[in-house]
Amino acid sequence: SHDDEYRWAGLEPPKVMVTTSREPSARLRLFAKELCLLLPGARRMNRGRAELGALVGACRAAGVTDLLVVHETRGRPDGLTVSHLPHGPTAHFTLSGAVLRQEVGGLGGAPLAAPHLLLLRLDSSLGKRVGTILKHLFPVPRPDSRRVVTFANEDDVILVRNHVYRRRGRTVELEEVGPRFQLRPYLIRLGTLEQGDAADVEWRWHPYTATAPKRRLLSAT
Repeated sequence: SHDDEYRWAGLEPPKVMVTTSREPSARLRLFAKELCLLLPGARRMNRGRAELGALVGACRAAGVTDLLVVHETRGRPDGLTVSHLPHGPTAHFTLSGAVLRQEVGGLGGAPLAAPHLLLLRLDSSLGKRVGTILKHLFPVPRPDSRRVVTFANEDDVILVRNHVYRRRGRTVELEEVGPRFQLRPYLIRLGTLEQGDAADVEWRWHPYTATAPKRRLLSAT
């Protein structure tokens, strides 16, 4: 039944809107801008004083398929919410280790081609669900695309990396172009963002149960 939300995905490129929490710092605004470079075709919206209901309503009216909201604490990006429109789901992630493009170093222009995607060790039922939410933020790439975005699970933390590669004879040169960050899911609701607690909880992270330190939620092994 979860697949029904994405049954038309891939027929048309997704329309992704990126915005921030209110009164964002300069670093959060820059990080939101770089998310738009990571996601081909994504657009950035200034939040201003808009309420969540008005924000989601405007996105629905414009045919937006996914709304991303990035959050911060004391100028440090530390949260990402991905809400699939028009009906959900909405996934909440903690975000850590954000490194901007200029901090990666040695970069030329931003690659704008749709990337090939690598989803590594997201093979449990929850991992596949999270992988589905993330991969449908990207359009279908051309076969000759030289860009790769990786979502690699390590101990239930998803490492996000953006690379371009070049073939030189029999060798392949890989260059990271950023941004770089880590995601950890903690809540998935079946509704959209503005519904808040009224939406049914599909999955919630329970860190205080006795088996929590031993469990691996995103991978089957």
